[in-house]
Amino acid sequence: MPTARPPPSPPSPPATRSSRRRRTAPSLSMPGTLGFDVVSSFSLADPSAKAAFLSLTTATATVTLTPTHKLPAGPAKALKQASEVAVGETVWIASPAAGTLAPVLGIASVEAEGLHSPLTKHGGWPVVDGVATSYNSAAVVARNKYLVPLVEAVCPSLARLVVAAVSPKAMHYIDGEVVEPISSLEVAAAVAVTLTAAGAGVLARAQARAFVSASY
Repeated sequence: MPTARPPPSPPSPPATRSSRRRRTAPSLSMPGTLGFDVVSSFSLADPSAKAAFLSLTTATATVTLTPTHKLPAGPAKALKQASEVAVGETVWIASPAAGTLAPVLGIASVEAEGLHSPLTKHGGWPVVDGVATSYNSAAVVARNKYLVPLVEAVCPSLARLVVAAVSPKAMHYIDGEVVEPISSLEVAAAVAVTLTAAGAGVLARAQARAFVSASY
């Protein structure tokens, strides 16, 4: 399942393009190519939450993040927490040219409202206010690139319960659902109910096919 993660996030979500079935957001790939990635249903959004943030300013962009939110920095694209980035270090920006390194010219502490953590479905770095960010460590992002599409296709609601079992905080998801922390026993019970319901559905379909076959 997608690893439970704290809600350190920029106070303004990335611009998105929506369709009937999915939402996409600007993102940078590991090589630094600008494109669009699908915003996963495991993305977090708590618009009313108040928190302390750091604003990192370059010559052309300013991104505001919680101190523990990550972003790629330097030529090696090493992921750092916002609190670890110093003035003079370089971050990756999307404009005027995609995948450009720009030095951080200033860092300021601010209080703001709204927590957002966009989790991309295929491993892209979400571009927030023109700056590339990351919702988790490189290892987790690389794993989730394969795991998230599978989990979303099979049983996303059950996966959220699994996340709730290992997260000490309530998870505010992008679709408005809030999942409070629960025990592993509650997750096991939910899994049992889900499997029972799935088995009953398979049995019902098999019986229906047998009835139709017997009718001809």
